Amino acid sequence: MKVTQFAKSFRFKLLLISKLTLMNTLSLSVDSRTLRRELMIRNLVVSAGLGMAMLLTMSSCKSDDDQPLPELKSATYTSSSLALTYEGEAMPGKSVEVSYEKSAESGGSRMATLRMYSEFDLSQLTGTGLSGNVAGPGVLPGSPIEELEVTMIPGEGCYTFSGSASTDYVDYRYSGNLRSGLLTLNLTECALKSQTFAGMTFSPAPIEKDGLLDYTSLPFHLVWEIDPASGVDIPLSDILKGIVVAPVIPVYNNTAYTSIAEMMCSGIKTLNLTGSGNIPVVYVSTVGGAAHLATTCGNMLQYVPQAGGMKLYVNPLSALSEILVALSKPSSDAEFVTKAGESSADGSLVSGLDPKVKAAFIQALAVTFAPQLSEGIPLSLTPAQNGVDIYFDTKTSVTFLSTILENMLKNPEIVQALQTYLSELKLPGMSQEEMAGIVQNLPGFLEKTTRLEVGLSLAKYTPAATN
Repeated sequence: MKVTQFAKSFRFKLLLISKLTLMNTLSLSVDSRTLRRELMIRNLVVSAGLGMAMLLTMSSCKSDDDQPLPELKSATYTSSSLALTYEGEAMPGKSVEVSYEKSAESGGSRMATLRMYSEFDLSQLTGTGLSGNVAGPGVLPGSPIEELEVTMIPGEGCYTFSGSASTDYVDYRYSGNLRSGLLTLNLTECALKSQTFAGMTFSPAPIEKDGLLDYTSLPFHLVWEIDPASGVDIPLSDILKGIVVAPVIPVYNNTAYTSIAEMMCSGIKTLNLTGSGNIPVVYVSTVGGAAHLATTCGNMLQYVPQAGGMKLYVNPLSALSEILVALSKPSSDAEFVTKAGESSADGSLVSGLDPKVKAAFIQALAVTFAPQLSEGIPLSLTPAQNGVDIYFDTKTSVTFLSTILENMLKNPEIVQALQTYLSELKLPGMSQEEMAGIVQNLPGFLEKTTRLEVGLSLAKYTPAATN
């Protein structure tokens, strides 16, 4: 008897037994402890049998109507033809190319190779002027392209496959099935081979000031040094700190101003480095108009440890969807996958951010990181007093900062506000006129840069710190 037929028959018989048992129960004297005990045991057996029948039914990939097996032919599954999950969460923007061995094994099984990868169309970043396809991060952290050999086992209406596998960085289990026009692939029990950072949770370091530009704590790691032979003697690291704390970014239809540092502290609550390689981020969302805490899809950001730091893998579709939606619909970030709904008294400054400023950040991120999406963005990691500093190397930092500055200098309102703010700062050895002119000279300083580190300063998260 076929599996599903057996499951249906078995389930029907068990349901009948269950009903008869219930009728017997009603006819018994409630004073008979022995009989009640026997009925209790009998009902437990019936319940277990029913559960087994349900599992048998669920494990079959056949619907109620007979369906033929799909044709096994080489094809690429992506978008709506691919149902891919990593640790139970959907993973958009990926592709799986399936190819088969020519000969079938006994029982009709076929060996197949699943080639997993991703590509990203830059033209989806509307308003940035970018176009063309770039290779994206792979399905598994650390592997831009991964080939998995599986055995396709014929079932009723589909082929199924399952097993365990390993890459240079991740051990994992897989299961799935192939129907006509749809490939389902679930990756579970994913574990990084290096658990160096597993379980660590951080929050942005708070803004704490001690003096004019002497900050004991900032949510950013900023170091900028230029060639001494250039004759420029300017404390660029301090000026960078002054820029990120300057209240010059218009929000709420230009009725208020905020700083990059304040946006970071108010918008991002925690980052968690999991043992599976995922980095879920808890942030402030304003879906529906009321600020509340939400969590990104876990596999939006992934990592693998490496010497001196880690490599970061960013799923561009997940990471940029919230910003892109915000550009056209400032009140909605519905495409940003969420799974938390805890209320918060904090408002989101990002929701009121000038769309032009958002577009500038998107372009800077895309230009800087698009070439590194597939191989991972290298991040250095340095222990800090109460957490860690995670930052880009000099080459990546120069590209990112130069793109940001190029876009900022196109916005007269931001330039004027920043010049006014810097001119009011009194740095030793610099006049107000020199400070005001620094903004326009920053791109030139980048050409003489010998060391530039731009990144995050993170504090170890403690629940008490957010109460």
